[in-house]
Amino acid sequence: MMLLELSGIAKRFGGLEVIRRMDFGVRPGEIVGLIGPNGAGKTTIFNLIMGVHRPDSGRIVFDGTDITRAATEDICRHGIARTFQVVKPFR
Repeated sequence: MMLLELSGIAKRFGGLEVIRRMDFGVRPGEIVGLIGPNGAGKTTIFNLIMGVHRPDSGRIVFDGTDITRAATEDICRHGIARTFQVVKPFR
């Protein structure tokens, strides 16, 4: 069983195809890294999972619940959140 599963995810911004039919899964207790060069679509994937953007096709399922079209605040209520990279050190 997958805790988080993305199947057939695709996203375009105008004429630019950013994600093409991506499949990705994370099992309970598994630690996974998403790596790639600048412009590879990593941030877009996180924005799709968080509901910031909607996929053009495909499905996102978390813990058995389809969250593909869920509002960001509902996704947070399911226990999914993100942080942002801050390049400013603490005092």
